[in-house]
Amino acid sequence: MKRYAIPLLCCLLLSAVFAYAQGDAGWQTAQVVSFEKVPADEQHPEKADRYNVAMRMYGAVYLCHASGPITTFMGWAPGKQFPAQLDEKNKIMLVKSPNGETVELRIQKKKQ
Repeated sequence: MKRYAIPLLCCLLLSAVFAYAQGDAGWQTAQVVSFEKVPADEQHPEKADRYNVAMRMYGAVYLCHASGPITTFMGWAPGKQFPAQLDEKNKIMLVKSPNGETVELRIQKKKQ
């Protein structure tokens, strides 16, 4: 029994290391504070799929704009949490939506 304990322990340790390495490095949890569709403009129909999104991350609320088909934003509601990456320098937040797509939110304002 002792003869198998060390190789078994090594295998478990290696599998834990590989599982951790495959995780989403750099992705943190962000929570949807508010989500609303921007009313369509009759003069500019290309702006029909626009949304205002407020996300809470690192104790601050980021007021953002996003655009895309409604299927991308299915399941987005206040209180929902998603993996996100923040790039304050470029004023962008990347969020992984439930359907697997990565959505780019353009940050307009930051509130503490």
